[in-house]
Order: sequence, then C-alpha cells, then structure tokens
Amino acid sequence: FLNYLRKNGTKNFSQFINNATVRLVSTVHPNETERNTTLMHFTSIFELYITWLNDSSSLKNLSPKAPEYRMRRERLNQLRRAIKAEMEAVWQSNKRREEPISVQSEARRLTARYKTIFRALPGFIKFVKQLAREAYLRYEASECAKSNPQWLKKFNELYTGSSDAGRDLQLKAIKKTFESLGINLQLPRIKIPPITFSTWRGGDRDGNPFVVASFSNQIFVEQKLFILQHYYELTAQLLDKLNISNKHSKISEELENSLLKDRKKFPYVSGIKTYEPYRAKISYILEKLGNTIRLVKDVQRSVGSTTKPLLGQTLPGPSGYNLASEFQDDIDAIYISLVNNAGKAQARSIVQDIKILAETFGFHLTSIDFRQLSKKNTSAMIDYLLAIEHPKAEEFLGLSELDKQKFLVELICSEDIEFNPWVVPNLPDLSPDTFQTLLIFADAAQADPNAVGKFIISMCSETSDILTVLFLLRLVGMLDVKDNKIHCRFDVTGLFETIQDLKNAPRIAEEMVSIPCIRDYLCRDRGGKMTVMLGYSDSVRDGSALASDAQVMRTCIQLNELLVKLNKGKPDHERIQFVQYRGRGDTIPRGFGGSVEKAIMAQLLNTIQEDHTEQNRFLRKYATVSSTIDHLHTVYGAHLSVLVSESPTDMERYQTYFDFFGTLSLIHWQNLVFPAREGKAYFNILNKYSILPHLSKANFASRPVAREGQEYNIETIRAIPFTMVLAQLREFINGYYGTGTAFQKASEILTDPKTPLALLSIAKNLYSEKSIDQILSDPQHSNLRGLISDSEKKTLEKHNNQEQHVLLEEVINLYPTKDQGIRSVSYLLNDLKTRGVTVLKVIKEMYTSYAPFRYSLQNKESSLVIRSKKIVDDYTRRASTEEKQVLEHSEREAELTKKWIMNIMEEKELHSKMLSNDFNSPELALLHKIQVKFLEEYKTESNKNKLRELQVYIQMTILAISEALGFGG
Repeated sequence: FLNYLRKNGTKNFSQFINNATVRLVSTVHPNETERNTTLMHFTSIFELYITWLNDSSSLKNLSPKAPEYRMRRERLNQLRRAIKAEMEAVWQSNKRREEPISVQSEARRLTARYKTIFRALPGFIKFVKQLAREAYLRYEASECAKSNPQWLKKFNELYTGSSDAGRDLQLKAIKKTFESLGINLQLPRIKIPPITFSTWRGGDRDGNPFVVASFSNQIFVEQKLFILQHYYELTAQLLDKLNISNKHSKISEELENSLLKDRKKFPYVSGIKTYEPYRAKISYILEKLGNTIRLVKDVQRSVGSTTKPLLGQTLPGPSGYNLASEFQDDIDAIYISLVNNAGKAQARSIVQDIKILAETFGFHLTSIDFRQLSKKNTSAMIDYLLAIEHPKAEEFLGLSELDKQKFLVELICSEDIEFNPWVVPNLPDLSPDTFQTLLIFADAAQADPNAVGKFIISMCSETSDILTVLFLLRLVGMLDVKDNKIHCRFDVTGLFETIQDLKNAPRIAEEMVSIPCIRDYLCRDRGGKMTVMLGYSDSVRDGSALASDAQVMRTCIQLNELLVKLNKGKPDHERIQFVQYRGRGDTIPRGFGGSVEKAIMAQLLNTIQEDHTEQNRFLRKYATVSSTIDHLHTVYGAHLSVLVSESPTDMERYQTYFDFFGTLSLIHWQNLVFPAREGKAYFNILNKYSILPHLSKANFASRPVAREGQEYNIETIRAIPFTMVLAQLREFINGYYGTGTAFQKASEILTDPKTPLALLSIAKNLYSEKSIDQILSDPQHSNLRGLISDSEKKTLEKHNNQEQHVLLEEVINLYPTKDQGIRSVSYLLNDLKTRGVTVLKVIKEMYTSYAPFRYSLQNKESSLVIRSKKIVDDYTRRASTEEKQVLEHSEREAELTKKWIMNIMEEKELHSKMLSNDFNSPELALLHKIQVKFLEEYKTESNKNKLRELQVYIQMTILAISEALGFGG
C-alpha cells in the first residue's frame, strides 16, 4: 500500500484497493492422494499439538507446589491422550479408498474447508483494512512533515517514543497530530472483499461424464444450505452477547424501524424483550434464517432425483429471506446502531465478522464456474439448430472462421428466432452429451445469479468458440437482446491451454472486442472486464515446461500491449480491462512445495483483478485458521506487490531470448513425446514399467485419467495424471526436458557465423518477389542488414538457397509468422554482436534480472533434484535395447540441463531453492523398490485373486510415494 501511495499519491487509493482483488477458484483435479477423513485427523492433531505446546510452556513458569500445577499437568496428559487417539484412528483406517470417489464426495471435501475459511477470513479482511488505513496515515504524515513545519513540531510534541518504539505509539501520535491541527482526512474504505472464492465443483464437465445437470442442481442447493446454517450458528451466538438494554444505550432509528416491521410480520415469535432491542432483532433474524433453511431443505429432498432445474434459488416468501441483501441489511442495521451508540467494540467483534462473511459469500457460498470442451459446445449448438430445423445448421462446420463469427453474431442478436430452452427435453435426436450441455445451461439460468461464475471453454482456439457459448446463454435467457443491444452480466472466457492456443489468445481477444455489440455489452454490463484464461499444465504437456513458461509470459505482454491499443482515445466508460485467469493444473507455485509468493511475483504483469485456480492438494493450506490467514496474506500481498512494481527496462530483450529458448525446447520435447515421432515408444515404456495402467483404479478422483477413452498418449492423457506417473517413476521429463538442449542449440545457432546467411536465405524464400537488396533495405530487417557482408550477399545471389539451417528454419516456422521469426532471431544475433556477450552471459543476466525466467529455471532445477537415475533404472531394468535407447534421451537431456543450470547459477551441484523434502531418503528408496516388485509381479500373475491383491498393494505404494514426494501438499 505504501509503495502505491509513494508512486501515485492518495487521489485514487480507495479505487485501487477496491479494484485490486483476487479470486481463488478451487478445482477438483485428481491430485490429493489422502482421504478427507485422514486430512481431518491431521488438522486435529496439529491443533491439539499447538494447544499442548502453549500449555506446556505456561507450566514451566509454575512451581510444582503451586495448587494449579497438578491440574495443568493433567490437562497436558488429556491433550496427549487426545493426540494419541487421533493418531490411532489414522493408523487403523484404510489409507486407500475401496471404491472410486464420487463427484459428490469431492464436492463435500471442498465444502468442509470453508469451515476454516469462515473463521479466518474476517480477521484477514480486518487486518487488510487496518493496513490500508495505516499506510494512508503514514504517507500523509510523511508528506506533511516535508511541507508543514507546524505539523512536524506538533508531532514531535505528542510523540515521546524513541525511533525504535512500537508502531502503535507512532501511529497514535500521527492521528492525534492531525486531529489537534483540525486536518480532516478521508481514510480509504474497502467496500469489496480483497479475496473472493469460486469453485469448479458441479460445473467442470470437461472430460468428466459424472458432472450432470442433477449434480449441478445438488451443488447449488447444498452450498446455499451450508452457508445459511453457518449464518444461523453465528447469529445465535449474538443472543448471549448483545444483551444491551435500551435503558443504558439508545438504538438507531433504522434499527427501530426494522424492529417495528419484524414485530408485525412475526407476532408469534416468543421471548421478545422490548427493552433488549438487539436481542429482539437477533431473534427475528434467526426466525427468518430458520424459515429459509426449512424451505431450502424441502428443495434438497428432491434435487438429486431430477434433471429439471430446481437450481438453488428458493423463493421462501415473506417468512424468510428472498435475497442475501435482506440478511445483510439486518446485520448492517445492528452494526451501524452499535457504532453510533457507544458500542464500537461490540460492533467490530462477531457482528462485523458476520457482516464480512455475508458480503463475501452471500447466500450462494461460492460461485460455480462452468467448463466444457469447445467441440462439445459446438455440437450442442448444432444439434439444437438441427432440432428446430434452422436452415443453416448443416452448413456451420463448413464455414470459414469469419463467416462462423458473422453467423453467430446474427444468431445472438436476432429477435426473430424462437428461443425456447424448455423444448430441450422433448427433442428426439439429441445425444446424451448435447442433452446434458443444454440442460446445465438451462439449470444455471434459473440459479441465483451470484452462484453462477464464469463460463470456461476448454481447448478454445477461435473466436467462434466463445460466440457459441454466448449463443447458448441467449438460448436459456441468460443473455438478452433489446433494441439491438446485448444485455448479459455473465463472463465467458476461452481457456488457452496449448502453446498454439496461447499464441492465439491476444488475436481472439482483439477479435471479440472488435465486434461492436460485444464491446458494447462488455463495457455496459461488465464494467469493461473481459477474462482471458491462461492454461499452464496442458501447455507444458503440449510443448515442454520451458516453452510453456515463455509463451504464458509472452501472451501476458501481448495482452498488455493490446489493452493500450484498444483503449487509446477511449473515454473511461468505453475502456476494456482484461482479467487474467491463471489455470494451473497444479498448485499456484506449480511444483512440489514451492513458494506462492515467488510464483505470483514471477508473473510480472498482473491484471488488477486476477483469478487463480487452487487444486485439491493445495486445500491443505486451509487446514487451520493460522495457515489460512498466512496463505491469504501471501496471495494478496504478492498480487499487490506485482501491481505496484516496475517492469524491468530490458523486459522485451529478455523475453525475445526466452521465446527463442522456448521454441527450441518445444521442438525437442515434441520429438520425444508426440506419436508421430517417438511418443508411441515412450508411452509404451510408461505402460509397461510405470504405474500408468493402475492409476485409473487408484480412486484419487472421479475424473478419468485420459480425456477420451483409455488409450494413453500425450494428446489424450491429462496433465496431472501424467505428472503423477512421472513422479512415481522419479523421471520428471515434463519439468526439465528440452531446457538444456534449448540453451545448447541457441548457443550454437546464435554464434554460428553461417546463421545470418541462412536467415537471409529463409527471408529470400519468404519474399520471393523481392531482391536481397530490397529485403535488407526494409527498416524491419535493419538488424539482419548489419549482419550480412557484401561478399556474403553476393554468394547468396550466386548460389541461391544453398545455405540452409534445418533447425533454424523449423524454429522460424513456429513463430506466429515467419516474418516475426526472422526479425526476432536477427535481433538476437545483433544483440550478441553489439554487446560482445555470449549466450551464457545473457542467460546469467536473465536469471538475475528477469523474474519469470528465474522462477522457470528454479522449477527446472527442482525437477532435476527430485529425479533419480538409480530409481528410473530400477523400474526399467527389464527394458529392451530399443526401449533403453529412448530412455537414454532423457538421461542425456538431464545431464545437459544440469550442466547448464550449474553454470548459470554458478554452483558445483544442484540444490533446490524451493523444496525441503529429502528425496534421497532410504525410506523413499525402499518404497520405490516395493512398488517395482509389485508392478513386476502383476505382469506375470494369472490368478485373479492374487491380481486383485497386487492391485491394492500397488495403489498403497502410489499413496505412500505421493505423500513422501510432497504430492499430497
């Protein structure tokens, strides 16, 4: 906060702190290996142990002869027995799930974590408000001290502490100084929660056939019931706390009027004492909450047995709450009355806690994001159009992208076509997928709008994919058209999850905003906000970790540049604001352990509002109140730090190198894992020697291991199961593969004297109608011009196309355009030449000065620290000669990457900057040996009972190794 004020002053400070928000989105990815009951035991053990430590510490200060000494010792013994009871329960329970986990169980596991969040969030938000006010006061004090001698003199009179005195004393003196001089300050007010929560449970249909409309219904209702019951419990606590009499304290007129209305509406509520107005109001609130809960339970009884939209939005009538805002108004009436009538301390305790929770969670608990594959949405749209006999339904797939966009915009904005979602159940020829897709949209349309989050399109590759979902929203009434204007409060975003999709993201964002009716709807109904979702894990799977890191950063830079272009000359109400939705298939740090703060700081270019997914295993951060508060502070503090920090002056230079390294890494990675190259052989190895065939039966999650069918290859396997397989094999090729080769090949290409000529040859082929002189005289190719001598130019003119560099040409082809590739490589060649530096020197400079690259490299180092050649050899000792040749690729790459990283970091051996686990412990090595033994026995066993037994043993080792590696969080 202080950094913002020093940089921008106080004028827009309130606006900044109310806009700079983070949305944490819990997903249901299959990466939590522990059962929920076991995690609950762990939490209990931790909390009991902390209590035991505190009590034990206080006992040391007592004499053994003190009367209470024996009582306290017995209390310690009771705590010790309670801890032992929890530990026994863990040891004697099943470590593995006997049956596949259901989507319902996954959802309830997430819901349980909110009990801790409810206890932690009010304290976190109160602290953030206090820090914002304190920063404001300190900044104003420093400015006054510089310009107003009278202020400084008064402060010195009031402040009697030394320079190292507590900050509270200093802050108190600052406040008194302003008051004594009659200076009124407009302190900042945080009106919007700095952190909000969302979820994918009940809405993530991407590859999960178990998420159907009836389940979405169920989640809507269960979430509403959960939060209502929590409000009831908290509000009931106020009955014994706010027993203030009107004989000793007045109440506000607003509270008095509210009580009069409640008395008329609920004359039957007994025990009302008019001389205790706060308790009377609380009794009426409890009556309304109780009535609302009863009606929601009525809905819940039928919700699981129907696909018809019941949808979480109950209408209880006058005896309950129709809207969360009505409950908030009642709590506000109590809060304001207490603040204005000598009850500030009481107002700012549990009353303010309820107020904060109601503002954050409403009656919906969390909004649900809905995710589906782009092709499934398209199929649903076409099926519907065919069913209603739309004349252009059959032509759609054959249209060009531009014609698809025109058709969809016309369809969305048409006031002639009949939109009738309720015809869906009666359409005869709909596939089950289409039926469920349309039904879930119809379901969301009837829900509490606050309970509906964002609509995410997986594998989004074109603008028409987003427009298709807008059409489906129109179909169910969530998007309306009046006077040729689109009206819609909901956000639709593409999930750009392959390297190519990430490259397409800025173009698609620009195309969307360039459609007048779309820009108009975004600015009018969504405050100009447009979400762009960046896919991390699938881009690693598709193109390598280094290529993914480079491309995510390049996409963020391009979106930032696009924003400047889109908003140039536009008034405030027509300005676009991107919201980056960072979709990681792993934790925020994307590694085993790792630092949340470093991960967010390494993003470098944050949008003022950001979304982050948090996977199952990261929910352990919410195990206790203290760990929850620490986590929320870390996320929010890091987000603010990025927003107020300056980008490095050489960012574009560093990123151009990063792009080049990433492209080389992508080529090397895809050569190993893609079916058209060596991918078939590599996945044969995984199927034969790793846990891959057993993972789908390990009951970690409801979602299948592969997106389509059971044939595992790099294009079908999901990113998280792929990582789990490699973790157990102790061969993290998806973490480091391609990095060493990228640095090595970059060094060779950029220092090869033949490269400029090869580059010119590629340019000559690209601009075949131009002469060499015309190409080199183009201002865009000024870098290339300075690299080619006259003699080299004549050589190329005489022996046209003789100088070719195969790898270089492959790299150029992977840039968004060949022209851009030629310019980028020419820039790098010229940069090395003019600065007189080596590629290694540049990489060392990037490691020191460019946070995205530094964090990326530290993750590669962690992957190599976890890797173990000895354990890999144990798993693959029966591999054939051909299989071993494929495995040797990863061994060579690991050694090459290790060599480069040690040179860059100037270290004699690798040691992770992020991890604390002991990956070389004898216990972990023994677990791997046991797993190898079971895997080998499983291949040769024919007895069905023995096979089932071995399957259980294998699953147990998967659990144990995952936890030991830190995969359990």
